[in-house]
Amino acid sequence: MSFTPHDAAVHAIGRAKGLLEGARLPAARNSRSGGLFRRRGGPSSAARADMRRLSVVMAVAALDTYMHRFILERVYTHDRLPKQLARLDVDFGQLLEQADATGAAARATPYQPRPRVGVKRLLRDRLLRDTFQTYEGVSRALHLAGRKKEWPEIGQHMNPERTPDEIKERLNAIVIRRNQIVHEGDYARLEKPQGPRRNEMTSRQARSDIDFIEQIINAIHRVVS
Repeated sequence: MSFTPHDAAVHAIGRAKGLLEGARLPAARNSRSGGLFRRRGGPSSAARADMRRLSVVMAVAALDTYMHRFILERVYTHDRLPKQLARLDVDFGQLLEQADATGAAARATPYQPRPRVGVKRLLRDRLLRDTFQTYEGVSRALHLAGRKKEWPEIGQHMNPERTPDEIKERLNAIVIRRNQIVHEGDYARLEKPQGPRRNEMTSRQARSDIDFIEQIINAIHRVVS
């Protein structure tokens, strides 16, 4: 049974939740003192905070993963290629390599050129240069897959229902937070920092962000399936 785009996204969301679960304080009751102590070898508070940050990064990756795989899944289903997909630029060197590989396969025994397999691989490599995380990015991915103006219906499949503007504001805020983590180490933006001060990431915030991304993925999947 194939590993579908939705399967990949659900699995990645599970990884995000696993990171968040792993960030919980590994404490146990001290029977002698009645206090709490951290189990030996457990992550420090700083490491747990980073695990919460990474859980949000993984959740955003789940959405990106879904959109990349969805484009590839639909690439040969169009009667007419979507404009954005038809105009997608491809490295000429890679195109030549694909032509040579197809020619070699056609001359080999047994005869199995399968040119579309190579084209799909080329598209996969090309899409690695793009991200589909923000509202605008997901919209572009939907266009590449031959879908347009889906956001009102996507919002209807969320709980509570959301307008496109509400989805845009919330999703883009999560991606900005993700970018602070992966591009800036989540250090606070201070004019004259005196130490490694980082932005806060609570378990509640991380859980809320993960749940929102999960809802978007499931709503998109319901609409396009």
